[in-house]
Amino acid sequence: MPDLTTIARAIDFIEDNLRSPLTVVDVAESVSYSLFHFCRVFNQATHHTPYDYLIRRRLAESIHPLLDSQKSILEIALEYQFSNPETFSRAFRRMFGILPSESRKEGRIDQRQLMPRWTLAHLEHINKGPYLLPKVEDVEAFQVAGVMTLVRDDLKVIRELWAWLRHELGKVGGGLASGDLYGISLYSEDGDPGSTFYMAGVACEGAEDVGNSLVVKRFPAMKVARFIHKGSLREVHLTLDYAYHAWLPRSDQQLSYPWVIENHGREGWEAKDAGSETDITIPIQ
Repeated sequence: MPDLTTIARAIDFIEDNLRSPLTVVDVAESVSYSLFHFCRVFNQATHHTPYDYLIRRRLAESIHPLLDSQKSILEIALEYQFSNPETFSRAFRRMFGILPSESRKEGRIDQRQLMPRWTLAHLEHINKGPYLLPKVEDVEAFQVAGVMTLVRDDLKVIRELWAWLRHELGKVGGGLASGDLYGISLYSEDGDPGSTFYMAGVACEGAEDVGNSLVVKRFPAMKVARFIHKGSLREVHLTLDYAYHAWLPRSDQQLSYPWVIENHGREGWEAKDAGSETDITIPIQ
């Protein structure tokens, strides 16, 4: 295994220079590695080449002035060290499937495509072992009955939502209360970029009486990538970041429906701790 703390220092150097002229040689020298050795261990630790990481992070950070400022695309391109707007636009389209001008006009971008800053926690998570390799499969249509609310990175709200679900299932009773439990994040293209709708629910079939307090969400048959997340759900973002920004770019797959589906079996979200395993399903095409 590569020295992850050294790679984390190299990433810090990249992050400090996203808007400055920077070469891979500069980054290698910042941690006293030869260029060849640095490129090899960086790729092993991050599943990206140093240059690929640099470009992805520059593009991700360029979204903020693109959507939240009046700067011209030329200004933004030069700020993030692209030689001209055409080069910036080509790289932007390769990563996001849309031109910068189109993204600005629509006022949005798919937040799942924005590569975050890789941290030491990311590196340690990626390098735990091969368990992160997903299983690509087709799943049949299914439906979930549950409760839903808007969540902005707030585990307390999610915890309260699961308690609410347990209360409602206690009132409904019957077979509904014995199904597999799901936590489902639904990303809204038009909503707050930092927020998702989160649903705590239970699998239901046919026409069960779910009462007036539960909503039913139907999911179509779809192709998915199924990941195993090991550890607390407080760290599920590490698995999702790996899925979106390390595995997906190397696969021949693309994202489809804007959902993330956690299958908690009969245990539920509340039972998951540092020693737990959770199926994390991402729809692809």
